[in-house]
Amino acid sequence: MQDVSRHPIFQALQKIIHDAADAIMDIYQRADLGIEQKTDDSPVTAADLAAHRVILAGLQALTPTIPVLSEEGIVTYEERSQWPMLWIVDPLDGTKEFIKRNGEFSINIALVENGAPILGVVYLPTTTEGYFGVTQSWKDLPVGAFKWQGDEYESINVREPREPIIAMTSRSHGPALPASLKNKLKQSYEQVRELPKGSSIKGCRIAEGIADLHLRRGPTSEWDTAAQQAIIEAAGGMLVTPDGKPFRYNQRETLLNGHFFVSGVELAPYVMNWYLENEEEE
Repeated sequence: MQDVSRHPIFQALQKIIHDAADAIMDIYQRADLGIEQKTDDSPVTAADLAAHRVILAGLQALTPTIPVLSEEGIVTYEERSQWPMLWIVDPLDGTKEFIKRNGEFSINIALVENGAPILGVVYLPTTTEGYFGVTQSWKDLPVGAFKWQGDEYESINVREPREPIIAMTSRSHGPALPASLKNKLKQSYEQVRELPKGSSIKGCRIAEGIADLHLRRGPTSEWDTAAQQAIIEAAGGMLVTPDGKPFRYNQRETLLNGHFFVSGVELAPYVMNWYLENEEEE
């Protein structure tokens, strides 16, 4: 994907996210990760804060007129409601995985316009895999989803479902795939397997056609999903609410998301019908 790799916006974002990854990995190698508890009792480390500073400085230099909403730099709704376009950033998605030192964490950067994610970048520091998705052209960037690792670039797309169906599940949050949903899928696909991973890796694996489905019940925040949603949509997939509506961002006072699932178009009806049948249990 040389057209993407040579584009100045992509190169600038790639450098920002690589620099943030370097800051994270420097701290990852230390005995002391600088762990503290935030007011909501979620953990934050020195790496979260170091990556936040790198990304904030990089985005402000790249696009001085576009504000940044970061997990580590919250602003009031009164202020951000005036932003038709903004960057939404998770400097270290998967802090619990980072603390466990299992390598399953990512950096998420999304550009949102009028609530819709139009560009997303996700980078996995421990594997040096990067994902880039554009849902509508901005600054002449081509629409589509791409993966890079080192100097290798490739287009990615969600796959048509085939056996075994691979369902991504959370490493640290929530239950595995519900048995009732697994049974519904098995009406058409005999083999359904689960693959646990942390952070936005789950959505990226679906975007690149390695897995088929991720169901998330339980709280996430807008910075957890915005970047991967852009990549998934650019790859031909869906990150949607139980009734099939795409998430929209910076539209409410709360930054918490509701339930969602990620899949290709073919599997979405199975999940939406399952939700309808089980909504009393939710």
